[in-house]
Amino acid sequence: MAPHSALEEIGEPFEIREVERDDRGQSPPEYLAINPLGRVPALVDGDLVLWEAAAITMHLADKHPETQLLPPPGTNARAVALRWLVYLTNTVQATFMHYAYPERLVAPEAVDAVKAGAEKHLTAALEHINEQLGEGPYLLGPSFSAADLYLQMVTRWCRRLPRKAWSLPNIGPHYRLLSERPSVKRMLAAQRIAAYPDDF
Repeated sequence: MAPHSALEEIGEPFEIREVERDDRGQSPPEYLAINPLGRVPALVDGDLVLWEAAAITMHLADKHPETQLLPPPGTNARAVALRWLVYLTNTVQATFMHYAYPERLVAPEAVDAVKAGAEKHLTAALEHINEQLGEGPYLLGPSFSAADLYLQMVTRWCRRLPRKAWSLPNIGPHYRLLSERPSVKRMLAAQRIAAYPDDF
């Protein structure tokens, strides 16, 4: 979601291709030739083949500085934006994957314990983000950045938690603001995703 939104922010032509996995969750050989890990997303940018959503998002921001998806290199604002991107991918996203797919990590009898532990850590991480976000409206205060696209993505994922991420007093307005951003709206429409699904 975040790299797709970044592409929409840039406004240059691009092509999205869906990856169809088999019943075992295995990616097809033609995709494994692009990303041998089989994970999505991947970006093919000329001779460059890049995977990991945060890396793709940062690459797009650096390649198109006119979009101001990231502040200029060497600035304090840039350092803070990168800190948020790394935190969101290394801590929040990684922990969410443990919450959503505990069976990938442990035997069936340990699934509930892993899920409960991941929920505890996710709750703490989201409360930290909510506190740091403050009145925002963005993670960098008045300035929008690619880190906000990433927070919008993980906020939607964390709708699965008993306490939905968008119910927090500062994350909720941030999520609404981002979900109304034209680039994000185009991404949601293209991926056939509702910002607020009826079943949540």
